[in-house]
Amino acid sequence: MSKKHLLPNDLSLLLKEKGNICISIIAPTHRLSPERRTDPLQLEKTIQQTKVYLETRYAGKNTAPLIQAIDELFNQIDFTHNTQGIGLFVSEHVKKLVHFFFPVKEKMVIGDSFDLNDLLYESYFNIPYTVLLLSEKEVKLFNGRLNALTEIKDEHFPRLHKSDYEYSRPTRGSSYVGHAFVKEFEKDKSIMEEIRNEMFFRETDHLLKEYLTEAKPLIVAGDNKILSAFRSITAHEQDIACTIPGNYLLVNETELSTLTWKAMKLFLDNKKEKLVTDFREKVGEGLGITGIQNIWKAVMEGRCFKLLVEIGFSTTGYVRNTNDYELFLQPPKEPHKALPNVVNNLIEMVLAKNGEVIIMETDALKEFGRLALITRY
Repeated sequence: MSKKHLLPNDLSLLLKEKGNICISIIAPTHRLSPERRTDPLQLEKTIQQTKVYLETRYAGKNTAPLIQAIDELFNQIDFTHNTQGIGLFVSEHVKKLVHFFFPVKEKMVIGDSFDLNDLLYESYFNIPYTVLLLSEKEVKLFNGRLNALTEIKDEHFPRLHKSDYEYSRPTRGSSYVGHAFVKEFEKDKSIMEEIRNEMFFRETDHLLKEYLTEAKPLIVAGDNKILSAFRSITAHEQDIACTIPGNYLLVNETELSTLTWKAMKLFLDNKKEKLVTDFREKVGEGLGITGIQNIWKAVMEGRCFKLLVEIGFSTTGYVRNTNDYELFLQPPKEPHKALPNVVNNLIEMVLAKNGEVIIMETDALKEFGRLALITRY
């Protein structure tokens, strides 16, 4: 996997880092000039602001190692091969550079934990998937992640379909008998080819179980006739995210990557839309909660199952020093602690309690106040 991809353990590593000074610097970048030329200058400006804040806010503390780590990460960036965003995450124990493959907004967050919003948004899409290209003559298999494909070349794939069905043309006889014999023979040959094709696809389908581990989504491409034949025999129907009609065996890997990623992203976007529908149903069942204060209480009680959060949504909250089960949106009279980004606190708590967090698109949760919780009970 490319080093630019967010690795599976990156998120857990950042999530565990709490209580120390945690610096999250996120900046948009551009793939094309002339915008690309301004990216280093803009990021340098943000980094300089971060250094000034550190020296002011944490005066008396040794922030030099943190500043050095930020500079080292900046020097690692190859601005000639940008994605759509850069993230620098630094603390006493963490020094991580992340490339975002989706548009991000500039932000600099310094607190006792990392800002997770953009990381979670990307992690939803950054999952492995498998692409199967079918034809009557050959089958290819690919591992996919985001917009990158890698062809699997091992003892099973790619697979060539070698037909050994050969025949001799009938000898010349009467015109009527010869014509009838050829028609019957061609019919017989067609049936045999269908049988052999079915066997070929069944063998391919049987081999797939070694590659579709951990419920990896499967994209299948082939002409309509082959797609229909494969879906009639496959034991992996539940794994198929989508099908793409057409023969793409001769398409170069870059074009194929673009095509399959569009299909995969559409599949994942549709799953998000279904989550909103599911939430409405859960509200009717008493398992859907809205309102950040109600959600906070349910999460504190450990009832969190799935937290839906609009991308970029944040707000300030307050909790009493003696009882953090109740969230206030205005400072209470009693001694209290301010939570500059209470949404990030909610995200951390849900993940710590083995719940799931899905970052939704802008305005996807507008009717619910940008935040929604599906509870376990």
